[in-house]
Amino acid sequence: MHLIVGGLNRESLAELPHLARLMARGRSGTSPVDAGISATLARLFGVEQRDLAAIALAAEDSDPGADCWFHADPVHLLAGMHSLTLFDGRQFQIQDDESAALLATLNRHFDGEIEFLAPHPARWYARFKRTPEVDMPPLDQVAGSVVSPGLIAGPDAQELQRTNTEIQMLLYTHPVNEAREERNEATVNGLWFWGGGRYRQPAPQFDQVMADDFHARALAEAAGIRSMPLPAGLDRLPEGRTLAVLDRRHVEQHDEDWFAPILRGLQRGRLDEVELTLAGHPATRHGIDRWRSLRFWLNR
Repeated sequence: MHLIVGGLNRESLAELPHLARLMARGRSGTSPVDAGISATLARLFGVEQRDLAAIALAAEDSDPGADCWFHADPVHLLAGMHSLTLFDGRQFQIQDDESAALLATLNRHFDGEIEFLAPHPARWYARFKRTPEVDMPPLDQVAGSVVSPGLIAGPDAQELQRTNTEIQMLLYTHPVNEAREERNEATVNGLWFWGGGRYRQPAPQFDQVMADDFHARALAEAAGIRSMPLPAGLDRLPEGRTLAVLDRRHVEQHDEDWFAPILRGLQRGRLDEVELTLAGHPATRHGIDRWRSLRFWLNR
């Protein structure tokens, strides 16, 4: 079983005794490559991080073809004295009609240069007439943090930054955002582009995926693996090679319901091995087998 847990740090473990106990009994190491759930998922399924946008678009019942696609995630940029903090769609909701109106404006303005699609009001995609050569971190790496132009790398970084500024100006006075301001709701005043790759066939590394994360479900579908929503707890341990993707909120609510059954399963031989990835910055990995699970003196 492989577990990916996002949004945690060492300080969080004080509130999660069952997860901390499981981690204490495993081999640990850091990954200089992975940072965040998206990067970890890409590695596990044998694709490039930049290809996730096209794979996700295919899961939206839209054909990505052979083109390069970017995520163009709608965000709220909160201006401070000398910085911008980025908040993603988990912090606010966008209605279908709002998404349609905002994208209509963007498609009119960038007609012939960029095509925007929104199969879901919180998940937007973009295809450029000339694909910019840029490298940007996925949304889950930057959400909730201060962003700067330095996060965009590559030969076309300045050009994309100018496009971002143009988009912010378009959205700033949009009627949708004016109405949201009147309701004291966060405005959709920016986009976060990342990706820029093509559709690739992911490797079927698992027998099943348990996740609410959209990229995890999209990768499973593309790899021909069955997937299911994340349960509150493990009343019964899954059979076969299983990937589970948990976010911080789920873990905080169901620490005992997940990690206590996993530790018991290892101790009783119902699980052979568990690999746990804390998808932080950097990611840390913990491998636990049956022998290690019995090391009771390492309880926290």
